[in-house]
Amino acid sequence: MPQLTQLPLVAYSQFFWLLLVLALIYFGIGRAMLPKIQSTVDARDKRIADDLAAAQAARTGADETEAAYRARIDESRAEALKVAADIEQVAADAARDMVQRLAGLSVDADEAGKAVKAAMAHG
Repeated sequence: MPQLTQLPLVAYSQFFWLLLVLALIYFGIGRAMLPKIQSTVDARDKRIADDLAAAQAARTGADETEAAYRARIDESRAEALKVAADIEQVAADAARDMVQRLAGLSVDADEAGKAVKAAMAHG
C-alpha cells in the first residue's frame, strides 16, 4: 500500500513543522513578551515597596503625633491637679473667713482644709 510507505515522510514533515512553530513561539515569547512582563512585574514591585515605605513614614509620623498628644495631655492633667489643689486652698480660706464672720469662731487652717476635702469627697 502506497499510503503506508508515505506515512513516515508525512510524520517527519509534520514533526519538523511542529518543532519549528514551537521554537518560533518559544523565542517570540522569550524575546518579545517576557521583557514586557518582567518590566511590569518590576514596576509593580517598586510601587509596592514605595507604598510600604510611605505607609511606614506615615505610621512613624502618627506615632510621633500621638506621643506629642499624650505629652500635652499629661501636662494638662498636671496643671489641672495643681489648679485643683489651689482651689482647695482657696475654698479652705473662704470657709475659715465665713466661719469667723458668721459664727465668730477661729478655725485652724488644717481643720478647714480637712473639712473642704471631706466636703469634696462626699460630692
